[in-house]
Amino acid sequence: MPNATKTPPRDGTTAGTTSKPNPLAMLFHVPKTFTLVGSVLSDARVHWLSKAFFVTCILALVAALFFPEAAAEMLGLGIPGVGWAFDIMGLPVDATIDWVALSVAAFNLLRLFPSEIVGEHYDRLFRR
Repeated sequence: MPNATKTPPRDGTTAGTTSKPNPLAMLFHVPKTFTLVGSVLSDARVHWLSKAFFVTCILALVAALFFPEAAAEMLGLGIPGVGWAFDIMGLPVDATIDWVALSVAAFNLLRLFPSEIVGEHYDRLFRR
């Protein structure tokens, strides 16, 4: 079997190293984030079960946003200063908590996929 040599990547990183996704970069670049998720979901190296679980969880979280949640508002008003702080910013308590929870959950659900694959797609999209 001949020795295979890896060609170094063009972006200047060393072979085999990939970046971890940066939550702030993903938050501020929403179109790239959706492209990242789409790229990982369409990658043949990712197991179909991981893809199905990711999509199911995201759909369940999004569906939860469309139902009124008195518990979220009570949570925001039950913690001293939280409900008041959201009112000052002009943000409804329940919607803010829901979207923050969805964002955190979606970012953490990326851990279902192999980190090397997510890192490759992240580097390609965010480190051009």
